[in-house]
Amino acid sequence: MPLRSGFSDLLRTGIFSGLVSGLVLGILVCVWNLPLILEAEKFESKSISENPNTSRTHTHSHSHGKDHSHTKAGSASDEKIETDGLWQKRNLGTFIGSVLLGISFGVLISLWMVLFPPKDFLESPSLSKAVFLSILFAVAGFLIFFGIPFLGLPPELPGRASGAYDYPERQAWWYLSVGSSLVGVLGSRILLSYLNVRNLVKWAFALITVLFFAGLPFYIGVPEISEDFAAPKELRIQFEYVSLLTNLVFWYLLSSLFFLFWKPRQVLGSK
Repeated sequence: MPLRSGFSDLLRTGIFSGLVSGLVLGILVCVWNLPLILEAEKFESKSISENPNTSRTHTHSHSHGKDHSHTKAGSASDEKIETDGLWQKRNLGTFIGSVLLGISFGVLISLWMVLFPPKDFLESPSLSKAVFLSILFAVAGFLIFFGIPFLGLPPELPGRASGAYDYPERQAWWYLSVGSSLVGVLGSRILLSYLNVRNLVKWAFALITVLFFAGLPFYIGVPEISEDFAAPKELRIQFEYVSLLTNLVFWYLLSSLFFLFWKPRQVLGSK
């Protein structure tokens, strides 16, 4: 298979699988994650109102020179309109971000398949090979981009004190964790491809390489964050598990679609 035509086919498959899985991810986030975020923001607003000196002040000024009286029904109506508008904006942003994220990861899988094509799969795919590769890539992608960083810095709900101040440090550690894990996987794949030793020794070196680079960010040190959360612990734990499940579904769907729709007639055995 020529590299140019093969890459275009892989790229097309990656974009399609990323688009579909990204849309599903957007739906899951809107249904599972966003309600928890909005609930946490209620606790954040309550914490700010009870402790005005510990956060930024929120003032309202009326410049028309006349008094305003807000009825309970009017306040509730304004709050509902504001909430609905915020919800729609967040849904739109979530869908756009999720689709772009899915397509990016689909392209990443395509590039990996070009650089390190599985033996005989691209030329003669089968359902058993597709299922195996789907599980392998789903587990690898989930661990690299979510599972391993999750062990150090789980996803947070709004309302933690000093969250905005230590964000750059947390973001840098996340990039370090993802980048280091990618280097480990890439290094192990190169060892498996080019190291001329017995298979058992080769796999041992590959495993050590993955574990070393995956654990390196933890050895360097996970950023310490404050435990002063506005949202209750039960809500935070629920958000962590929901985020974990959302990412797991996304990665399994992305990799499954990619390998099942690579020459689907051959993979699914249809004529």
